Amino acid sequence: MQFSNPLFLFGICAIAIPILIHLFNFRKYKTTHFSNVKLLKMLLQKTKRESQLQHLIVLLLRILGITALAFAFAQPFLPNKKFETQSGTIVTVFVDNSFSMEAQSQQTSLLNEAVDAAKKAVEAFSYNDEFVLITNEFSALEAKIINKDELLSRLDDIVITPNSKKLNEILHFIQNITSKSNKTQKINYFISDFQKSQFDFTSLLHDTTQLFFLLPVENKNINNISIDSCWFDMPVFQVGYNVGVTIRIRNNGTDEVVKLPIKLYINNEQRALGAVDLKPNSYTDFTLNYTINQSGIQAGMLEIYDTPITFDNRFYFVYEVAPSASVITIQEKVKNRYLQALYGADSLFYYQAMNVNQINYSAFASAQLIILDQLETFSTGLAAELMKYVQNGGVLALFPAEKMEVSSWSSFFDAMNIPNYQNLQTTELKVGKVNSESIYFKSALQQSESEQWEMPTVTHYYTFENKNVPAEEIMLLENNAPFFTAYNFGKGRVILSAVALNDFYGNAHKNAIFFIPLHNLGLMGQLKSSLYYFIGNAETVIIRQKATGAEDIFLLKQKSGGAELIPEQLNMGNETQLFLHSQIQQAGFYDVLKGGTHYSTLAFNYQRGESNLEFHTEKELYKIAGQSDGRISVLSTHTKDITSAISDALSGKSLWRYFILIALICFITEILLLRFWGKAKIRTSKHYF
Repeated sequence: MQFSNPLFLFGICAIAIPILIHLFNFRKYKTTHFSNVKLLKMLLQKTKRESQLQHLIVLLLRILGITALAFAFAQPFLPNKKFETQSGTIVTVFVDNSFSMEAQSQQTSLLNEAVDAAKKAVEAFSYNDEFVLITNEFSALEAKIINKDELLSRLDDIVITPNSKKLNEILHFIQNITSKSNKTQKINYFISDFQKSQFDFTSLLHDTTQLFFLLPVENKNINNISIDSCWFDMPVFQVGYNVGVTIRIRNNGTDEVVKLPIKLYINNEQRALGAVDLKPNSYTDFTLNYTINQSGIQAGMLEIYDTPITFDNRFYFVYEVAPSASVITIQEKVKNRYLQALYGADSLFYYQAMNVNQINYSAFASAQLIILDQLETFSTGLAAELMKYVQNGGVLALFPAEKMEVSSWSSFFDAMNIPNYQNLQTTELKVGKVNSESIYFKSALQQSESEQWEMPTVTHYYTFENKNVPAEEIMLLENNAPFFTAYNFGKGRVILSAVALNDFYGNAHKNAIFFIPLHNLGLMGQLKSSLYYFIGNAETVIIRQKATGAEDIFLLKQKSGGAELIPEQLNMGNETQLFLHSQIQQAGFYDVLKGGTHYSTLAFNYQRGESNLEFHTEKELYKIAGQSDGRISVLSTHTKDITSAISDALSGKSLWRYFILIALICFITEILLLRFWGKAKIRTSKHYF
């Protein structure tokens, strides 16, 4: 046992006062003679021995009472060995302000309840301690150490945010801030409804250097349905084409859902309607088909109806339909008439044939497909531009030259981790297998149809080095050697062909089955930008335009009439990188403008981590705390005096209340003893007489 104010223990010396009173005022008995003692028979006769016993008991009660008071003022406690205050304390308070904290408790919102609990927790610390206040915003204002008064003031400014951070992210953010402090004792408070999707306590259990206090505000598990994501299986964005957008819908509840309506809007016009069945605690992928009827930027919205949670009922996405797909061919001297016939004569394509020595690199950014046609070698500058093009989502197709300097290509292929060309083979073979499930054949060729086609014959073909990397085999030769293969790199793809489009390699360039994937390569260029972003996760956005001057900047403006914002931006070649820094707070469409010109539209959605409304119960939190060797404690926000509870938990078990109680019992017992001891004897004597 230790004392907060040990000097008060000198108060024990006050026990000398009742001792001295007892010694000097001890009653002396003397004999009194009466002529007749009959009148005294009704009196209770006290013996000297009984009187001494009474006074000794009173003396003992006074000594105990004074001693207990001295101990109470000295504030005794049983110390917490996990807590040390020699060098001061830095206190971190995390207040959960995600969507789920918007729910109502019996009297107020969960957020208000959490803020109130945070204020009471902070009151347990002194003004000499350092403080950090964190919410799901992770703003620059939160990334610094503040004092007690500033923290208490900022608590009232916390509002609900669409952001939701995982526990690991919160701990990393805390570590970055508290590392600047010279305080060795670190205490962290998490005040939240402890949604299971947000709080995985594994890392917390492994931390043996800090103390953690969990203050749960009670929320209820609610059945909820959400739109998780969407994508296009075949991204052929051309006017007149039928496309299908696949939606992943998740049932986060325990009840089965039947015939949930799903609506698809494109540019505020309803284009498709469907209904889906959902089993409990599962998801379903559902496809809505529609026909593209106009070019330009297409703002799409998916919508379901589900209450009471509505923030995840809508999902926004954006894609662009170009009037024609841009295809660039880079050649040596002779133009390839087969590529010219395939792409140049089709109105769906904008075809450009460039000489390897006269390349317009600025055209790469808008190209859906770039073809390297029979280049024997190429420069490092071209290699760097092509790698950047593919990395950012472009599609690159390579057709080998008859006299190819394979060694000069090795660094290019190694950098993208794809197989290099090896040897030119002269064996005559047919194409043996067509992957009808490939996106370049899908919906254009059925398996039964491919078996009826006359397959191309090759007289020469290149083999590839054996490199164990993932690939999509589009076409194979009879001996299972690669003929037409796709490899992923960054956001884009590299397509390697074992032959080129000329008579030297056989008749593949004259066979219709080979022109199907070549045609679709031009149409199915990878998306140059994301369909959508999630608020809080998308801190960086790439715009494929360049700002040319200091005042030539991009700004974002919400389509629904929201305020404009100017993000931090950085020029990177022909692109501009926008740093959002959590400026986007509302889901929807945002136009990218520069000088009054509309360049692009971005779609932002609320994070879906909040959609699963399942929470850790207080019982589960106590179980987790029991595995932490005392480093994690759980405090109920319904505790009448949170401040005292925290003080006790930090400094140890406080005992002063018990000593006050002992002192009161001693003094009350003394009063009762002096008042009723003699009277009880007299009443007993009268009854006996």
